[in-house]
Amino acid sequence: MNQAVIMVSLVLGLIITLLIYEMPFIYEKAYVATIELGNDPLIIAISDLHLESNKRNFCCIGNYLRSLDKENIYLVINGDLFDKAHRQVMSQLHMHELIQRLSLSGINGLREVIYVMAMHDHDPRFYHKETRYSIDNVNVRVIRGAVKLVMGSKTFWFLHGDYVVKNGLIASLMNKLLSGLYDKLVRLAVRAGRDDWIVIGHTHVPNINNELRIANTGSWLNRFINATDTAIVINGSGNVELINIKCNP
Repeated sequence: MNQAVIMVSLVLGLIITLLIYEMPFIYEKAYVATIELGNDPLIIAISDLHLESNKRNFCCIGNYLRSLDKENIYLVINGDLFDKAHRQVMSQLHMHELIQRLSLSGINGLREVIYVMAMHDHDPRFYHKETRYSIDNVNVRVIRGAVKLVMGSKTFWFLHGDYVVKNGLIASLMNKLLSGLYDKLVRLAVRAGRDDWIVIGHTHVPNINNELRIANTGSWLNRFINATDTAIVINGSGNVELINIKCNP
């Protein structure tokens, strides 16, 4: 075997190794929590707030929830709530920051906050599959992995997306340059049912892909691209919508 063949083999091996490293779903299994929702729920999903690096006033999120004047609201924080907290262990202090920064206290219709953590970066270290907090009369459920919210016969998956491709910029480029490859990998990785919807974040690019039934929440931080201040809303009929929540810069 000549040197050129050996070099090509080594390069291909390195590329394959890097690809496998960047795609945790190949070598690890994410925990999945299933939650049955009550009658006529309203799901609001946001992600990528990166709180420590983002000094904006997020009271607009709590104020938006108040303006809905509706019962059975579930707020899903779909990963990268924090930015540099992966050096810390999850504690009540993190939950206090969430509730205060987003002004979540005193919202009568807020049934539960579901915090689906990013698995590989930014969010705090967490050594449980899930746990619950009750702070300032706000119920918070923290899940490391993915969550399935079930509304009758309809199922909606939520995960940050780094379980599929670790680097958000690479994931975004895969979608842009390779005909939505990242979205296709997400669907493959979670093995969702044909009619299930999947809601992700991670790429900072908001989108609804009706063909693949994948929705992306976008971002609240100016990093690589401008903040989109967007959310995914799912009503009791299962309709999926991308909205903008007006917030101060």
